Amino acid sequence: SGGASGAGSGSGQAGHGGPQGRDRQQLLDATGIVISDEFEYAPPPRPPGWVGAYSPQARQLRVLQFLEKRRHRVWTKKVKYDVRKNFADSRMRVKGRFVKKEDEVLMRELMA
Repeated sequence: SGGASGAGSGSGQAGHGGPQGRDRQQLLDATGIVISDEFEYAPPPRPPGWVGAYSPQARQLRVLQFLEKRRHRVWTKKVKYDVRKNFADSRMRVKGRFVKKEDEVLMRELMA
């Protein structure tokens, strides 16, 4: 697969997108950036006390906002459509599941 060097740039090996040999030296001379085959990510240094991208004060504010939102969560169920609730309450269930209408009629006949 192609990389930054593109096709036909004389990069040497096929299938390797990075610059090699003379191309690497030209790129180094042109940009002044040292190119390494081993890529290791190191996060930028943070002042002491920082958590991720947040300073201690910013993190405290975020935590307080979270706790406030959690305090105002609504845990109760609210019936949206009374008609659906009434219909569901009137239907026969077996082990919590609705029974088909045909089976419900048969079961009611057997129970009567």
